[in-house]
Amino acid sequence: MRSYILHTLLVVVAILLVVNNSQGQESPVDTSTIRTLRIDPTTASGGNMSQVFDEINFIPLETTKESVFGDIGQLEVTESLFIVFDHDTKCILLFDRKGKYKTKIDVGKVIGGRLSPEDIDVYGFELYKKSSDYMIEIRTASNVYVFDTNAKQIDHYNRNSNAHISTQEYIFKDSVKLVSYYQNKKSEDKALYGYALLKNTQVLGKYFEIDTGKYSKTGDFAVGGPSFIETDNPEVLHAVRYYDYNIYQITSKGISIAYTLVFPSTNTIPYDFNRNKKYLGKKLDYFFKNPENIFGIGYTYQIGKYLYVKCGSLSANIRRNGSFVYDLENDYLISLNRLDPDSLSHHLPVIGRWDNDFKKYDGQYLYASLSSLELFSYHEQVRMKGYNYPAAMQNYFKNGDKKDNPVIIQLKPKK
Repeated sequence: MRSYILHTLLVVVAILLVVNNSQGQESPVDTSTIRTLRIDPTTASGGNMSQVFDEINFIPLETTKESVFGDIGQLEVTESLFIVFDHDTKCILLFDRKGKYKTKIDVGKVIGGRLSPEDIDVYGFELYKKSSDYMIEIRTASNVYVFDTNAKQIDHYNRNSNAHISTQEYIFKDSVKLVSYYQNKKSEDKALYGYALLKNTQVLGKYFEIDTGKYSKTGDFAVGGPSFIETDNPEVLHAVRYYDYNIYQITSKGISIAYTLVFPSTNTIPYDFNRNKKYLGKKLDYFFKNPENIFGIGYTYQIGKYLYVKCGSLSANIRRNGSFVYDLENDYLISLNRLDPDSLSHHLPVIGRWDNDFKKYDGQYLYASLSSLELFSYHEQVRMKGYNYPAAMQNYFKNGDKKDNPVIIQLKPKK
């Protein structure tokens, strides 16, 4: 399950799927239990790491000739492994829980030889448990490749025989399956949907029809995409959408709006931004002209009484101060960017650049990452203070450099 929700890179949506003109059959979203949260980035409180977290650990990922990569686009965690997808190299890398490199899957070689990463239409992987091991599933538009955690390919099949296509899958306890980017090729309704709920061959609900023709013709600016965000309840997921300040709750029964975020007017897009034709094909230009406006939210993990959320904007102010944790019990907003490193974080930062945030919640810990460039730059600034780092980080700073692999940060949130 992919924990990333908001890619704050500028991308042009060009979904090369052909749809007919049949009327979509979108299922209604429940709006009966919405809670409104007011988020003002300028007034959010700071503090210390220990106000929000109970435990923080740093795990450098081993850097070798074989294991070097750029950034963690997707992170999955098992009892014994960190599994990383790197968008730049289109590789899936496996490390043990101490960060030692184990093996990798070169997606380009798997799907057709030495292709340029730009030619590979793969943006992540699916992970699921089978017997005593986990299976890693790589999906292209027409094929599925299955590997074990030793990077051994154990299956390969064509997707064209499937009744439907989808990108991600999540199975609830009652065997209802949630999928994203759903399209049924054998149905009269061939529209593309952000999400669908399925039970065996029955479609229980289809949500958020995507007008592929409109987007492909106008090249609208967009960020992120349909994804699943973990909460502290495995039967409840969160989801977000483009240009939308709602946090959606997904269960096997359907989709509802759990929270709607209200920002100051200076940070808010027009109410009709998604409907008014004057913005079609001009969204990118709009955000360059209005950089303070928040174009979306993401990383909306709900853990106990706390709701984590990230705001996306082209504004330097929001980039520096756009990650928050909201105390739902006391209606209190804390800026994660304004938390000072302390003894709990071993005097190291935990939140990095503006397009990076928490990548996974495994039911106990949140996981983030920082680049070696960020950590070594910080270390040089505070070197004279003589902080006593954990052994793994002492070795990292002594023997590594700014070009090393990222460091995973494991954080136990307060509940």
